[in-house]
Amino acid sequence: MVAGVQPFDPMMCDRGVGSATIWREHSGELIRYATVLVGPDHAEDVLSAVVERVLRRDGGLESLAEPRPYLFKAVLNESRNHFRTEKRDAPWVDGIETLPEVRPEVLRAVAGLPERQRAAVYLTYWRDLPVQQVAGLMGCRPGTVKRYLHLARHRLREVLQP
Repeated sequence: MVAGVQPFDPMMCDRGVGSATIWREHSGELIRYATVLVGPDHAEDVLSAVVERVLRRDGGLESLAEPRPYLFKAVLNESRNHFRTEKRDAPWVDGIETLPEVRPEVLRAVAGLPERQRAAVYLTYWRDLPVQQVAGLMGCRPGTVKRYLHLARHRLREVLQP
């Protein structure tokens, strides 16, 4: 968990124990994902908006066969909404405690990537997910994820090479 950011607790609502259990199962990785996308100051806001959307959904998370991809896609979409609202170019990434072995200049370079490339890099390299699963989480085809990764590696090489 990122310092100072607590996952939203859906137990304060009346949606049901199943949704709360599913949320707790995934909240740690979702907060880390949101932190990479929008920074620690806004990650909880993104997750709160996602929970609100889930609660408005008929059946909550319990009605989903695969809630994890739905939640990741919801976090990605809500992050987009956040950037549209805030009109920010790149999220804050200094001090991400979940990635201590990564050099700060690499984090800054990744933060400068376009949103979809940044999400593909995070899910593939930091979460160690296969391309097929990343595609499912991002709501696109595996070939598209590979293209995002190719473009991201090319851009990171340009930025990080002396």
